[in-house]
Amino acid sequence: MLTIPHCKESLSRAYIIAVVGRARHNLAMGREYDYKVDGTIKELVKRGGRISESGFGVDLQAKSTVDWSYDGDHVLYDLDVATYNYLIERTRNCAQPCILVVLCLNESDSRWLEITEAELTLRNCVYWCQLRGDLSENGSTERVRIPRCNRFTPEAVEEMMRRVSSGASSL
Repeated sequence: MLTIPHCKESLSRAYIIAVVGRARHNLAMGREYDYKVDGTIKELVKRGGRISESGFGVDLQAKSTVDWSYDGDHVLYDLDVATYNYLIERTRNCAQPCILVVLCLNESDSRWLEITEAELTLRNCVYWCQLRGDLSENGSTERVRIPRCNRFTPEAVEEMMRRVSSGASSL
């Protein structure tokens, strides 16, 4: 039987795959070795009647959790310090952007997913952010405040690809 953490991860991956697919870009999830990057979204362009990767992209670190809350216009999530510092350093180094993508699940796993003949419903929302600021000196976690307007949607992915392909390092 699949563990609860792996079930959460599967739902997160499914959501990301669906959103990036709907945005009509390419997604590579998983690596042979995981070094804080769970996937890469690659921009697809049409040149000469053929579709190919443009060479621009955004890396992502995916999380799924029941331990989150709203605070006004923000989602609060406690991210492990090593991952937090990695994402801060990625932004500072002006490398290919790397975003945090967080699936916020209900506490009850029976409410995570519902399937009917008419629809597939994955409850709650996925939010994203590009972390900036100072490295954390905390021992285990750092509280992340993700703007609630940063929903991980096809439109958000399309805007990320526009920004990255125009040379922006900030999403």
